This record gives sequence, structure tokens and C-alpha cells, in this order.
Amino acid sequence: MSNLPIPLAYEDFTPDWATDALRSSGTLEDERVTAVETSPVGEGFGFLGSLARLSLAYDRPRPGAPATVVAKFPTPVEMNLALALQYQVYEREARFFNEIKSSISAMPTPEAYYVDIKESGQGVILLEDLDGRGQVGDQLAGASLKEAEQLMTQIADLHATWWDRAEEETISWVPAFDGPVWAMTAQTLPSLWPTYQQDSSHMLLPGMADIIERTWEGLPWLGQQLSRGPMTLVHGDYRLDNMCFPNQEGEPIIVFDWQLMSRGRGPYDVAYFMSQSVDVELRREHERSLVKRYHDGLVAGGVRDYSFDDCFEDYRLATLWCVMYPVAMGGGMAANERALEIAAEISKRSFNTILDLDSVSVLPS
Repeated sequence: MSNLPIPLAYEDFTPDWATDALRSSGTLEDERVTAVETSPVGEGFGFLGSLARLSLAYDRPRPGAPATVVAKFPTPVEMNLALALQYQVYEREARFFNEIKSSISAMPTPEAYYVDIKESGQGVILLEDLDGRGQVGDQLAGASLKEAEQLMTQIADLHATWWDRAEEETISWVPAFDGPVWAMTAQTLPSLWPTYQQDSSHMLLPGMADIIERTWEGLPWLGQQLSRGPMTLVHGDYRLDNMCFPNQEGEPIIVFDWQLMSRGRGPYDVAYFMSQSVDVELRREHERSLVKRYHDGLVAGGVRDYSFDDCFEDYRLATLWCVMYPVAMGGGMAANERALEIAAEISKRSFNTILDLDSVSVLPS
């Protein structure tokens, strides 16, 4: 925690602020930032925070001083900000970079030049700019089979690394799905359901309204099931908009945005990705083989006593929990045209996944 204020708007990223931030992290010594030019990044990509690219000019060269950085800072959208603070998303990501990132080799993620979090829960991070290193994914377009296969392997590597180690000090503070942070979901998300029904009812498939209402009632139970051992570290927001696909074929996909990082059953990330970032027909055709690829990756990483049948059942269960995201977006969190388009698309994908798998049958009667 530093004495610098948390920027809340583009104009708050002044040369003096950037100088002090980069000096505090050791990126600069006596050098100064003389000018900051800000521009938006990924309009419609973030929902719980704001993104800006900062182009920096210096009074003199310094090896390692970035010409550009990407700033993550609080969202100005009142509803989204309230949810972000309630779910401690800025704190989670700040602590990821400060306490966890150095222990992770299985999941490439950008470097952080500056990280700060305040007692209010608001935070700011200056990240390595990935522009030029690859192409950011497009959740609307959906993943190709080849991309999905690679992403199943990479998430299995991360989960295997932390498999059954969720109580270790390094990650024991990360919220579990049955803990107090996620427990608020049972009260918060149903409040958005009436708005979804009013504004987005055309996106509901036959029978989905009843399923969603049963899901709200079952959220505490679902949280408990997702928090059964063995738990691992889950990314929590494993979707295409949070990934950078490298220019060089065969290199790992860079994954960012750890604001929803949690502890829980590994197939949660698989279910989130498959039900939100994969086209319905592609998922239907390759669903079992992709989940099998994930399970094979766990086994290759040393996971034992966890059958494919158990893995697939956890996957089904997690798809039901993930219905909260299209409902939250369609219930008022979508703040611009692209976000509305994403809300519609992930509603279609999520609802079809739940119906295809009869996921609601996992709930206790």
C-alpha cells in the first residue's frame, strides 16, 4: 500500500503520479515521466474495472522502463463498482501479483510494474502492455477447437500445480466458493433476476426461468460442492477476452485478469470457459473430448484418485453455478453495446449447456 491516490479517471494518470508509481516499484530511479497519453483499451471487455493504455515519455532513457503500460483501475459504473468491492476483486488481483504470481509457472500472465490496494478495497495495477505480442481473444467470436484444446491443457497445468494444496499459506486467503465472499452471491445475484426477466427475457430458452430460480435457491449447496476437497487455485474468469494469443504458433497463451481468482474444484474453470466462450455447436461436438483433455492434463501433472467420471460430474455442476454471469450482465451490468452483445451470446451458450447436460438434476430435490 502506497501513499499515492487510486486513479479513478483517465486524467488522474498524471506524469507526477506515474513517476512516483514507477519509482516506488524500482522501475525508475531518478528518471521522470514527462508526459502521459491515455487511451481506452478493449471497450466493452471489462465489467468490474476500467482499462487504459498509458503511453509514457521520459526525461531520459532508462533500460527496462516501459514505453506503454496498461492500467487497471476501478470502474465508474456504480452497480459494477459496488459488486467489485463486495467481491473484493481489486484486492484479489493485487494480492495475486504481490503474493502468488511468482509461484506460478504453468500459466503465463503479464508482468506488473506497480500494484496498490487501499483499505477501501479500491486498487490500481500497471501491467505489461501485450500489444504487439499477440491478439487478444474475442469472446463474441468464440474459441476455435485448436484454441480450446490448448486452453484445456494450460488450465490443467495450473490446477495440477495447486491440486489439494488449497490450505497452504500462499493461497489460503483466496476466497473459496463456500466462504463469506462468494456466500453473498445467494443474496446479490437474485436481485438482478427481475431486471433480466424484464429486459432480457427474449434470451431465455424454454424452461430456463424455472431452472435459474431453482439455481438461486441451490447456490449455497452449489458453493459447498465446489469447495469440496481436493480444491485447487482456479482462475475464475477463464474466458477469451482475458487471453492473448501469441503471434508465434506453439507458444503458451497468456492469461490475465485474476480478479475472480478463487479456491475450488478445478473443473469450474473448464465449465466457465466451455459454457461462455465456446460456440454451442462446437461445444456439443467436442465437449467430452475437451473435458477428457483437461482430465488427461491433470493426470499428467500428478493428480491421482480423481476419475474422469468425477471430473465430468464436477463440470456439470459448475455449469449451473456459471449461469450467474449471463444473468448478471443481462440484469444490468452490461454498460455498453459490446457488453450487451456478449450478454446475449453467453446467455445462449450457457443456457444451452445447462439444458444439454441436464445440469439442474445435480441439485438436491
